[in-house]
Amino acid sequence: MTRSIRRPPPLRRGDRVRVVAPGSPADRGRLERGARALAALGYDVRVDPQARARAGHLAGDDDARARALLAALKDPSVRAVFFARGGYGTTRLLPKVAPALGRIAPKIVVGYSDASALLGWLTSRHGWVTFHGPMVASDLPELGAADARSLVRTLRGDPPPALRVRGVLHTGSGEGRLVGGCLSVVVALLGTPYALDLRGAVLFLEDVAEPPYRLDRMLTQLLQSGALRGVRAVVFGEMARCGTPGAVKRVLAEQTASLRVPVLFGAPSGHGRGKRTLPFGIRVRVDGTRRTVEFLERCTAT
Repeated sequence: MTRSIRRPPPLRRGDRVRVVAPGSPADRGRLERGARALAALGYDVRVDPQARARAGHLAGDDDARARALLAALKDPSVRAVFFARGGYGTTRLLPKVAPALGRIAPKIVVGYSDASALLGWLTSRHGWVTFHGPMVASDLPELGAADARSLVRTLRGDPPPALRVRGVLHTGSGEGRLVGGCLSVVVALLGTPYALDLRGAVLFLEDVAEPPYRLDRMLTQLLQSGALRGVRAVVFGEMARCGTPGAVKRVLAEQTASLRVPVLFGAPSGHGRGKRTLPFGIRVRVDGTRRTVEFLERCTAT
């Protein structure tokens, strides 16, 4: 990762945010409850009409979803763009939106799961700081107090406290810019123009309902592709519903041993129970002895 960092303006109380659905359709009831919960945090929430659309397994056709996403990113009155949910579909939009992204001023983009495709492209290719955090329909209706505080404080630019994880698969320390997201999405981008640039990075990976043999297969592909060459550390999420903890950790430890970098397990962000907001693109330090990820830079512009 050689691009200079581009921080978005911070998000303050009263700022306008827009909710879009670049991937799968959202349940309308949960979308409305999530929008109300987001507004209760102090923001002026606008749900794009596209976020209520449905076309089979997608939230509208590709052109409609791409238009809504670009409109939200370009609108100067919108200070943050939130994904309604994940699912699948954002990767289909990258050829349509990527040419315009280099000409757009950075702004806050929040999501995970399928959103990893957009977050990864913006961070590793354009230097944006993006935010691996809770989504409106998926998470906001039941978001816990600690995770809500993490979201608000991180988006307004407060330095996130050091993140403590549950376990260490390989000890040591490493430092680099935090990038990554959903493992299956990161792997799906390999061999495309939108693959993440992981050179010198601290790689965060998480997923849901992927049994150990699938985790093994995806990590093997990452290794054999050469994508992990130069990674400084790896931090895995909770890997929710991926099998017994022992079996999951054994596969993750085996498949990352050859990297000879610190590897942590159990970061509370993404599909698991924890929904901490992680700023991608800023420099972090991984400490295997203390089981922490320390954030070394501010994540928004002053």
